[in-house]
Amino acid sequence: MVYLSDIKIILDQVLSDEKLINSKSFKGIVYKDEPIIRTASQLNKYSTPKKIKEMKEIMYLPEAYWKTSAWLFYSQGKFMEYYEDNFVYNEEFTKYYPCYRDLSVEQLRGYFTWRKYVRNNMIQRAPLPFVYIYIYELLNCIGFESPEECFIVLKNFCKEYLKYDNSVKKYTENWLIDFIVYYELSPELIQDVHDIMYDTSLLTLMHWDQHNDNEVFQAISDLSSYQIKESLYYKTYPDEFKKVLINSFKKISEFFTAKRKLSFFTNLFGNIVECNHNMFQSAIFYDRQPLRNCEFSINEIHNYTCINGRWSCKKISGNRNKNSKLGDLVKVVDSLLREKNNFRYKLSCADVSKTTMKLIQNAIDEYYAEIKRIESQMITIDLSKLDEIRKSADITREKLLVDEEEYEITEIFVNKKDASEVPCIYPESQLDKDEKEFLIALLYNSDFMAIARKYGKMPSILADSINGKLFDSFSDIVIDFSDDGPYIINDYLDEIKKCFIRSKK
Repeated sequence: MVYLSDIKIILDQVLSDEKLINSKSFKGIVYKDEPIIRTASQLNKYSTPKKIKEMKEIMYLPEAYWKTSAWLFYSQGKFMEYYEDNFVYNEEFTKYYPCYRDLSVEQLRGYFTWRKYVRNNMIQRAPLPFVYIYIYELLNCIGFESPEECFIVLKNFCKEYLKYDNSVKKYTENWLIDFIVYYELSPELIQDVHDIMYDTSLLTLMHWDQHNDNEVFQAISDLSSYQIKESLYYKTYPDEFKKVLINSFKKISEFFTAKRKLSFFTNLFGNIVECNHNMFQSAIFYDRQPLRNCEFSINEIHNYTCINGRWSCKKISGNRNKNSKLGDLVKVVDSLLREKNNFRYKLSCADVSKTTMKLIQNAIDEYYAEIKRIESQMITIDLSKLDEIRKSADITREKLLVDEEEYEITEIFVNKKDASEVPCIYPESQLDKDEKEFLIALLYNSDFMAIARKYGKMPSILADSINGKLFDSFSDIVIDFSDDGPYIINDYLDEIKKCFIRSKK
């Protein structure tokens, strides 16, 4: 038996022989390392599997000479639909609009090996031609039984491969939309695609009167070229900024509706226009329905029509980038709010019309007028005086107590001076200090949340505790805790404001 080590020794002896080295046959010739004995995989490296040979022969069929390259790709792809290989290919190469016929045997074997792993949820980095050929296969529904199943795989692959190369995103998001349209799948499947999310924000601003303030604010933030959430003023006073911005947008929209031919939305984003659409542009796609007629709507402002195989698309004109006009509006709001409150960091105003500036200023003035009105109606209770008032009430109660047989319950109002500070509540209810202060805050529309925070308790817990202790007196709950917050039920409001004390007949 001959071993590899023996062969190596023999070769070293032959190659080191001085007579051989200096002979005319070898003198002046440069040699490089090359394995003499190869492994089985090395011996088969350049062999062409039968399936690949047969795939290449499709190129020479008579119909291949007059049909499109997309037809050839689809035909070869369907022929190799479930083929798998076991061949390692690690070289990088570049091909524009890559297809099977452009790849060497080694590259094809490397591709079908890589595709095998991808189909088993083991996505790995690969030469970009491999990536695009695989995506083209998915666009043509090669390898899957249904378009729905194929779309899920396509969407997941496009998302996962961004970890290795985000350049594919330039094309894949448009292809995902085209896939839904061509195969007539549910638009719900692409609601998280950027272009459709952009439409959603547009629709929110188009129908702002049908959406709540949070939705309108988010849409403005998504579409504005001025980054709201990066503003120092917004970070300091987010609620104020948000309220003024929304009211400014509403005022300007209402002004345009009443005084202008075009809406404010149209002024910002333009009209819906129809233009020709190339389905799966920049991809290799074989249209199996060349004379198709259909209509497909993604949403109110984005739909497609196909007449005799020619596609057109209707949607808002212009690019899908952040809107500079809307950004100017947001910047003016930021600038005027800083000026109004003498904010430390000033901001220059954007260039907007005098009418827009005036409407924004009106929104700011109305906001602060409303804040002032609310503050003027607030009743402040000095809780520091509660202990003194309780002591006085206890002394009065002791003076009025007599033998139990002579008791009767009588309603007596507290004197006017005390009532202005705090109401008298049921002594026999045995409410704790935190419960009494919480009840008083509800009686006088004071800050019940501050009381709850003071004692480290949730308002709902305090309300439940009070209801439990007063249930025997009222046979009902006295505090209702709804979505709008806790409040004393009107039927018991007057009784709780009065003081039940014991008096002599």
